[in-house]
Amino acid sequence: MKKLKKKARGNIFVTYFILFASIFLVTFTVLGTSLIIMVNSYSINEKTELLQENTQSIASSISSTLIINNMNSEYSYEKEVICESLSVVSSCIDSDVFVCDTAGNIILCKEQVGTSPYYSASMVCEDHQMLRLDDKIIQSVYENGTAVSTSVVNGESSYVVGTAIVAPSYVAQAEGSGNIIGIVFAVVENGTTNLVSSVIKMFAFVAFLCISVGFLMIWLLTKKMVTPLQQMSVAAKRFAVGDFSYRVNISGNDELADLGTAFNDMADALDKLESSRRSFVANVSHELKTPMTSIAGFIDGILDGTIPKDKQDYYLKIVSDEVRRLSRLVVAMLNMSKMESGDFEMKPKNYNISDQIIHILLTFEQNIDKKHIEIIGLDDIAPHRVHADPDMIYQVIYNLFDNAVKFTNEGGYLKVNVTEGAEMVQVSIKNSGEGIKSEELPRLFERFYKIDKSRSLDASGAGLGLYIVKMMVEMHGGRIWAKSDSQSEAEFIFTLPRAK
Repeated sequence: MKKLKKKARGNIFVTYFILFASIFLVTFTVLGTSLIIMVNSYSINEKTELLQENTQSIASSISSTLIINNMNSEYSYEKEVICESLSVVSSCIDSDVFVCDTAGNIILCKEQVGTSPYYSASMVCEDHQMLRLDDKIIQSVYENGTAVSTSVVNGESSYVVGTAIVAPSYVAQAEGSGNIIGIVFAVVENGTTNLVSSVIKMFAFVAFLCISVGFLMIWLLTKKMVTPLQQMSVAAKRFAVGDFSYRVNISGNDELADLGTAFNDMADALDKLESSRRSFVANVSHELKTPMTSIAGFIDGILDGTIPKDKQDYYLKIVSDEVRRLSRLVVAMLNMSKMESGDFEMKPKNYNISDQIIHILLTFEQNIDKKHIEIIGLDDIAPHRVHADPDMIYQVIYNLFDNAVKFTNEGGYLKVNVTEGAEMVQVSIKNSGEGIKSEELPRLFERFYKIDKSRSLDASGAGLGLYIVKMMVEMHGGRIWAKSDSQSEAEFIFTLPRAK
């Protein structure tokens, strides 16, 4: 089976440029054509009206000068005057004006003006003697008294205007013939007039300038519009291979700028997520590997007799602690997954959070005594009832106390304070010891984020505790934040809704 040919790859810049340029050219062409047609029509109408006026004037003059018997090409003084009039009129209206008899034969033309002697010459030149007009035009003149038509004269398309020469009524009656004794014709080439030619030249010049400027503007506009899309295409390809450092250059304040901003925000989020993911994988791998290595080593030592029987209970207790540590990590990850997916079920009720705080703090009694930590505020704490899930809030308070006890210095203090507002109950847990850097405060509650690695007291954490605490508090409609006003203390504060 033959391999299908790969479709040629298009270029969005070229596509849009050609599209816009084509629209511009089509619009300009339609506009120019319409303008030229309109001007040409106007010019022809003006020319036709001028021809009609002049042929009517000449026909009237001939009607009052000649008689039927004189409607021929033989010389006479009156005909000489008429030929001179034909020459003047033809020059003024830029056309060929001549006179025909009733049979359509040309009897007077402008070309014979100035020939000598008139009496020995015909009043028609050789060219006009050979000229023949369409019988339909002559018939139209007889029927309507005038005619305006397009016809081929001497092999060229021309406008032909004819006006009947009507004899005075008394002459017609005396001669016993009809009123029409001849026809005055004016012929002009069916081409562009001077006005139309001037308009075409002017339009061509203006069109060249406009098209040149228009193409330049279209090129700049297309480039401005397409460049962010091209940058996003490059960024998407780099994101696909795991490089989230590329950013789209943003300029302006339109939809493309909004799209570029959203794209950069997405890149920041992906970059942060990727960094967190790598940190999480490294931390979880370490968290899983270290206890599992210890567990495997201690169990192997017990099985092969390396660890004496009198020491086995001691090492089994270590194994038990490591298993619980693994269990807590797995539970934390499962809880985080459930809360993020919305599957975590809350069971809120009204209860006294002050009793819960005292109960949880007592579980840290051994570590508190070991570090000689002073507890402040516990004796003055008053009952405060909240509406929350006791199990979830237990985990929140436990994690905060665990961090506080862990980072409190030897002989330091831990201060607990609970206050009640109109709608919320606020809990504050402050401890002495190394403070938190100001640049780290905004990121404390991010998923997988671990505080400054130099703080080795928390080397075993996976960076999930405070993130889960934040999610649990916010699920209750409260909020949590941290403060560290100096280098020697840190404080965590959260709020919960009062009991209903």
